Amino acid sequence: MCRTKIIASLGPSSSTLDTILNLCREGVVGFRINFAHGDESVWGPTVDNILKVEGLIGRPLALIGDLRGPSIRLGDLDQQLLLKKGEAAKLVLSDKGSAEKREIPLPVKEVYDKLEVGDTILMSDGRVRLKVTDVFRDHIEVTALTDAVISSRKALVVANKEFNLPLLREKDLADLNFALRHNFNYIGLSYVRRGLDVKIVKDIIRRSGNDKVKIIAKIETRSAVENLDEVIEASDAVLVARGDLGMNFGLEEIPYLQKKIIRKSLELGKPVIVATQLLESMIENPVPTRAEVVDVSTAVSEGVDALMLTGETAVGKYPVEAVRWLRRVIETTEEKLSISKFRDVNGLNVRFAKGVTELAEDINAKLVVFSMFGNTARMIALLRPTVDFYVGTPDIHVARSLVILWGVRVYQVDASDYDEGLEKTYELLKSKDELRLGDLVILAYGLKDYEQAIKLRRVS
Repeated sequence: MCRTKIIASLGPSSSTLDTILNLCREGVVGFRINFAHGDESVWGPTVDNILKVEGLIGRPLALIGDLRGPSIRLGDLDQQLLLKKGEAAKLVLSDKGSAEKREIPLPVKEVYDKLEVGDTILMSDGRVRLKVTDVFRDHIEVTALTDAVISSRKALVVANKEFNLPLLREKDLADLNFALRHNFNYIGLSYVRRGLDVKIVKDIIRRSGNDKVKIIAKIETRSAVENLDEVIEASDAVLVARGDLGMNFGLEEIPYLQKKIIRKSLELGKPVIVATQLLESMIENPVPTRAEVVDVSTAVSEGVDALMLTGETAVGKYPVEAVRWLRRVIETTEEKLSISKFRDVNGLNVRFAKGVTELAEDINAKLVVFSMFGNTARMIALLRPTVDFYVGTPDIHVARSLVILWGVRVYQVDASDYDEGLEKTYELLKSKDELRLGDLVILAYGLKDYEQAIKLRRVS
């Protein structure tokens, strides 16, 4: 399995049991469901299929639910609207629109209050651009600056403008409730603006009694970049959402911003994911472009924990092939290039993790950790160990949350204490042929009553 993990977004192309199984066989460790599309009648069976596949393959799978948040999205069009460059259309304050009348539904009143003539509206990762030519109380007249294909529920941004929208709407709260009821491991928070946004959602989750659910902050707005340190510190993980970043910033700035966000996430000890347009051409084609391969390789070498496919697996024609190609590029990059890693070793827990990791690397030993809550495992993953790294945990929720971290191979192990858990993990790995005759193994667990355990063992 790749050390840089693969996450796949599910949608019409990939929600069946067979497809999910095939995605996992190609290396997917976690699945994203975008709550901006579909409803519980769609998401429920998809979650059931993921859990069935988890049982079939015998390893935990992470569930990630993506909240719509304060995004601006279109309503429902009766069919796709095709606009040629220079043609006019209307944005109407309604949930439903008509392609024949060139009426695009935009049911967000705050936009009409702040838009001005001359503003540029962007959709589809910037491929669709509309110029505002007139603004009225209930509709906005626009002219297409590009040939455009506009469909239902597309997100949009206005160049150089942000809107003071509620962090969570009624739908978001209902979607969050669905995710909590179905034991999702991560909640993706869209359009984060400041650290307080993350803290508010964390507090809602904590008050629901689901304190193991973690927050992924999606960095896609100017405010999030300006408040980057506080957003990362408040979050459990970070996602570089390149699609909306590319609409809020110049495209030429995205490589720098990606590198900056990854570096800062590693500095602050948080897992980091890169998403959007990794293998975009594979939505329609069975083979990626050379530029896409270079892009993926760059992200891997920068030290990301995981890469997330979006449209490629959700709506693309070749979801399994896209994952297969992504895995091939990751494996080659990890073999031939150096990987950026976390370097701050302040704090007892971090120093212990660094010491265990360096010992295993120095003597070329496999590293086996038993962890009740996953904290030691997360610290070691940040150090990007060059040796095989296994984690046993008794909590399936912890196991699922760990699988998206760099280099970690996770197993659920029933045990009532650390020593029992470490021995059971060791025996399980031997039974699965992960540990073989003659292997040198470091066995460890983290802080327990202010004590730490390290054992060195030769497999016999």
